[in-house]
Amino acid sequence: MNSPVPAPEYPRRSYPLDQEGSGEISVMALLDIIARRWILIAGIALAVTIAAIAASFLMTPLYQATSQVKIDPAARTVTDEPSQQTSPQADQSRIDTEVEILRSRDIAGRVVRDLNLTSDPEFRPESETAARSGAETFDRVVENFLDHLEIARNSDNYIVSVNFRSEDPGKAAKIANAVAQAYVASTVEGRTANASEQAKFLSQRLNSLGQDVQSSEQQLAQYRSQAGIVEGTTQGTIADQQVGPVAVQLAQAESEAASAQADLNAARTQVAKGQLTAVSSVLNSPVIANLRSQRAQVADQLAQIEARYGPRHPEYTRVKSQLDEIDQGLREEAERIVSGLASRAQAAQARAASLRSSMNQVRSEQAANTRAAVTADSLEREVKAKQEAYDQLAQTLQQVNQQRRNMLPNAVIAQRASVPLDPYSPNRILFGAIGLMIGLILGLGSAVLIELLSRRIRTSTDLEREVGAPFLASIPRLTSRQLRIDGERVSPERFAVVRPMSSYVEAFRVVRNSIVLSAQTPPKTIAILSALPGEGKSTSSLSLARVMALSGDRTILIDCDLRRGRLGSMVGAADRPGLVEVLTGNGQLADAVVKDPETDLDILPLRDKTFTPVDLFSGEAMHALLADLRERYDFVILDTAPVLAVADSRIVASLCDTSIFIARSESTPPRAARAAADLIRHDGTTIGGSILSMVSLRGGRLSASDPAYYSAKYRQYREA
Repeated sequence: MNSPVPAPEYPRRSYPLDQEGSGEISVMALLDIIARRWILIAGIALAVTIAAIAASFLMTPLYQATSQVKIDPAARTVTDEPSQQTSPQADQSRIDTEVEILRSRDIAGRVVRDLNLTSDPEFRPESETAARSGAETFDRVVENFLDHLEIARNSDNYIVSVNFRSEDPGKAAKIANAVAQAYVASTVEGRTANASEQAKFLSQRLNSLGQDVQSSEQQLAQYRSQAGIVEGTTQGTIADQQVGPVAVQLAQAESEAASAQADLNAARTQVAKGQLTAVSSVLNSPVIANLRSQRAQVADQLAQIEARYGPRHPEYTRVKSQLDEIDQGLREEAERIVSGLASRAQAAQARAASLRSSMNQVRSEQAANTRAAVTADSLEREVKAKQEAYDQLAQTLQQVNQQRRNMLPNAVIAQRASVPLDPYSPNRILFGAIGLMIGLILGLGSAVLIELLSRRIRTSTDLEREVGAPFLASIPRLTSRQLRIDGERVSPERFAVVRPMSSYVEAFRVVRNSIVLSAQTPPKTIAILSALPGEGKSTSSLSLARVMALSGDRTILIDCDLRRGRLGSMVGAADRPGLVEVLTGNGQLADAVVKDPETDLDILPLRDKTFTPVDLFSGEAMHALLADLRERYDFVILDTAPVLAVADSRIVASLCDTSIFIARSESTPPRAARAAADLIRHDGTTIGGSILSMVSLRGGRLSASDPAYYSAKYRQYREA
């Protein structure tokens, strides 16, 4: 027996859905799960979608009718400040307030009463009719009513939508319109009641204020009478009223006297100088001005005559006489004006003296009446303030009364609800979409949960990581359609003979070549191992042996599973010695070896299933048998029992040159495979490679490092 060759170590790495790791799922792992479990995901999604659509057909259809109300945010009462109406924030707040009023219990209760909805079974179930009192029933109906009512507003305008859902489309439209009408009516009633309350309060306040004004006026009149103060355009005592006019007259008289005296003094100065015509009053006289104009014309005429005829001409003498008469008239008029100035100055001084005397008398009287005037002014200001407040309050009361008589709603119905033709709910398309979405989520969640809970070896990477041996090949799982050949169903081990160019057979050729090329001296005795029953070990052993035989290798297959050996029944061997008989000396090897009916393969089966406490494989007979078979055959393949179930398999493996570990795809637990591999290595046995059996080549079940992952690209090279 060759000494075992140490197997290479394969360190554990982090993989998506690592059974011993954190359980995190990468995107690629999630896609692999979807590919593997798409039937489950699709089935759950389809079932949930159908259930959702079926539920929508079982639901009572509801119809939604919509009426629209236009709210006027500018509507206000008399007492509102105008500045509040120009603020956009105030407009939005007012509309939000009206929306809340629309969905209030008061509006709902009014509609319930108006339409007598307390007797409508849709809002009052029959089971509650006798159990509740009248008030409780009404409240319950209002609550149900509000559940069917929806108020929505558009933030871009002042339109508010009133949506109502009911089983009856006509009822839905009727109630939607009734809600809008009830709201519009409530706005008028509310504002009218508010105006009435304001008018009542203002009337009471106006009466009280009127009495205060009357009392204050009587007090002011009595004081004026006692103090001698008269009421007019100017207020105060009689002396106060006289001071102003006398002061004005005195100032005017003194000004006129000073002006007249100044004019007189100037005139006398000019007269003393002989310049009578230079006096200002003379210059301003229209008579003087007219005479001067005439003199200028005559002087001009005289100059022309003198220039033409000379000073001795009779015409010159006549015109010269006219000029002298005009000059005499100017002197006489100037003297008359100067005399008038003297008279005016004397009269002005006398009038000023008289007014000055009167002013002194009035001021003496005013000093005595000053204190009385101050008190009267204070009383009059008080009366004015009360009178202004009274007038303003009276005006407000008049506006409130006018508003109460001409009250208009601050909202109008922009569009009445029409009877809906199609149901609002249930939306079967939406139900189906939601059901599909939920189904996909549930399906994906179920698939991920199954993957997390399954904890099975699925890919070549998983197998290498758990067993710690190089991966050799993935054995495809043969479908029922593939196993049906010429109308007859064949077994997988016979399929290896019938379809020698299939991917199934090619996988065993890869295993055979890996064994042949594994060393300069290929191992001759090969133990086929598995951790648990049902891994496809016996089928794989027979298929590998037949492929080797078809390749021209002298091969013998030995069934070492004493308790559940199947090779005898698979090749039809019966009623002849088997391995147990050969080892115990009760039979000859030549009589026990069976020729495979399909190939040149030799098989040493078991005659019967054996349960014996005797260790048949540790004795010299087993050693001698293997030594003899090494000489006769190129390869000796030993089909063993599951390593974790039977201890004989570890003994058989220790006698062989190498061993091959088989795990079933998506079935073998990783811990079981690792435990079996650890036991085999503990015995010093070499695991030359690992095989993944019953692998589905579809649905992303393969690792990218597995050559079978690319089977679709080289499918034309094989039959199946």
